Amino acid sequence: MRTREVRAFPLTDLQVRAVDEQAGSLRFRGRAIVYDSLSEDMGGWRERIMPGAATRTLDASPDVRFLINHDPNLLLARTAAGTATLTEDDDGVMVEADMADVSYARDLAVSLERKDIDQMSFGFWVTADGWAGNTHEVFGIDLDGGDVSVVTYPAFASTSAELRSAAARHLGRVPREPDPEQLTRALAETRAGKVLSSANRELVQNARDALDELLSAADRSLPAEAYPLERARHKLREYELLAQI
Repeated sequence: MRTREVRAFPLTDLQVRAVDEQAGSLRFRGRAIVYDSLSEDMGGWRERIMPGAATRTLDASPDVRFLINHDPNLLLARTAAGTATLTEDDDGVMVEADMADVSYARDLAVSLERKDIDQMSFGFWVTADGWAGNTHEVFGIDLDGGDVSVVTYPAFASTSAELRSAAARHLGRVPREPDPEQLTRALAETRAGKVLSSANRELVQNARDALDELLSAADRSLPAEAYPLERARHKLREYELLAQI
């Protein structure tokens, strides 16, 4: 099963302009993926998207949605509809889109102009990668079925449990077990509408990883009442959502 990854970069080469003043349509241009740039510290390791990583997937004309905060309900444009295009250059991947004539697109244009929103993120699948010391190098990505998004909060460190486990093995580290009381407090804060701190996001990710490993190790041959798999799966989905906040 493929595991979707999410990364974010500062929004550069930004341009938002009116295409048709009477119709109110807006054209967006910005860099969604930056090549050859080290990520933030992702727990003792960093990541670099290597030049040419998107060449193969872009040659296959992927179906990619342009969203706000990775929310499918806030769809701005789509490559399959011809309202968005992705182009690769030496520095990464640019997105150009004729945004839908909807209120949230106009609101976004104001936020971009004010620089309240100044980052982009993209959802993808790794197809080829390797390690150079403590740097995870991504040589190939698949964007088909993924998205590019303008984001309020970046999620560069939002990596899958599989990749974090691989990084821990590469670095010879044992993932830290989450403290149940701290996790409960973090979940309570989120349900109260508070934004998770970076420490609490890491806490939720550790809990998600631990539960994911437990699910993988569970014996499906046991009676359903012996291990509440559906309840565990529901909790895992909750943790996955929380870890992206």
